[in-house]
Amino acid sequence: MWTRALLKDNAKTVLRRSYWRVFLACLIVSLLCGGDFNLNYRFGADSAPSGLPESAARFAGNTGFPFSVLLQLLMPVIIGVGVMALLLVLAAVLCWGILVTPVLQVGQARYLTENRSDTAQLGTIFSGFTRGYWNTVGVMFFMNLKVFLWTLLLIVPGIVKSYQYRFIPFLLAENPDLPADRAFEISTMMTDGEKWNIFVLDLSFLGWNLLGLLLLGIGALFVDPYVKATEAELYAALRAKVLASGYVTEEELTGQS
Repeated sequence: MWTRALLKDNAKTVLRRSYWRVFLACLIVSLLCGGDFNLNYRFGADSAPSGLPESAARFAGNTGFPFSVLLQLLMPVIIGVGVMALLLVLAAVLCWGILVTPVLQVGQARYLTENRSDTAQLGTIFSGFTRGYWNTVGVMFFMNLKVFLWTLLLIVPGIVKSYQYRFIPFLLAENPDLPADRAFEISTMMTDGEKWNIFVLDLSFLGWNLLGLLLLGIGALFVDPYVKATEAELYAALRAKVLASGYVTEEELTGQS
């Protein structure tokens, strides 16, 4: 039987010898999966003229060239190019979110699991791109789709499903060839009767997360390794539970060769 104190103590033990390595791994995954890069362009009166440049205005006045008419003719083209560029960006973001982000999350889960007992290599976070890549992409896609559809119905069922399928990335980290239906079954079994306890465990980090929001949120980066290491300890505890029940065999969770 696991307790919050036990999981956190185990996580602290792991981080005492590997905090900065775990920090770097979490930072890389965070930047590649959800880094928020905002480019804010601010145009003032000097940098955004409201009309034609003075030289162009003089040229238009001297030649009578109908710039306003030309602009009106080109406006549909300009809008079309802008819309096309926006659609391309959205398509790229969608592809990244389906083909890259979930695989990195699985790689991070494997890194955290391996780091519990030994020093994991930083390249482990990219291990999902080797064996079982397409299976990982498919299983993670259906997991996110299910959570999304349940959230559309009602917020609470969506949250419950997110907890129910929480350990699918860890399961795929151990066995990237695990079929989707089996991954859902095992994660459901692992979280059966544990969802409330896991929710309370997440709430126990609220103070740390609020503290991490200081300095414009930069502090949250330093809290993340503690949260992630604790989650790896939770997975290990629930993994042992389903193995002891006989519902899952060691052959199904053998890790990557």
